Amino acid sequence: MHLLSATSGGADIVAFLQFHMVFTSAMTGNLALFGIAVGQGHLLSATHSLAALIGFIVGIMLATLWKDHPQALRMVLGLEVTFLGLYALLWIVWGFPADGAVLYALIVFSALSMGLQSVAARLINVAGVPSVVFTNTLTTIVITLVESLRKKQSLPFAWHQQVAALFAYLTGAIVFAFFLFQLPALAMILPVCLVSIALSTHWAGTISP
Repeated sequence: MHLLSATSGGADIVAFLQFHMVFTSAMTGNLALFGIAVGQGHLLSATHSLAALIGFIVGIMLATLWKDHPQALRMVLGLEVTFLGLYALLWIVWGFPADGAVLYALIVFSALSMGLQSVAARLINVAGVPSVVFTNTLTTIVITLVESLRKKQSLPFAWHQQVAALFAYLTGAIVFAFFLFQLPALAMILPVCLVSIALSTHWAGTISP
């Protein structure tokens, strides 16, 4: 879950800074940016946010087709690795395009991967952490903290898991922001590596002794 959360943070940073200020993981923010673009009459910018929204929805739809399969998590993570691999390959060949079909393809592949990941997080189901949107998680963290202090009770283990996932997202955002300007190749290739590690870890954990 922490690997996926870090990947999500990185996806948002790269998309916002290099794909004309869109989010490919945080759809609440992306919808707000879409509304701003439409409201200000910047229709080209609106199409970037729309591409991210469509990609995210398609990712959820693809994952939903497999979510009841006995190996659902493995298959969904495998699909995410595939699309993140295509995302990295596009960048290796074309770099960061200013506009055009390649830019939209990068946005869609990133958002589609995050849509898949949002369903994967539900399949993992660790303390209700979604791995792609942390507003509700932050709300839960604060509520649980205040209630625990008020009732003088110890914080539940799930609270620590939620805090760890939130910091994984933040760490991913920081690390990817650094790489984006210092070693951009790592910022674009690291997502497929992180999710591949998550898939390998899950795969190893499901192999019978």
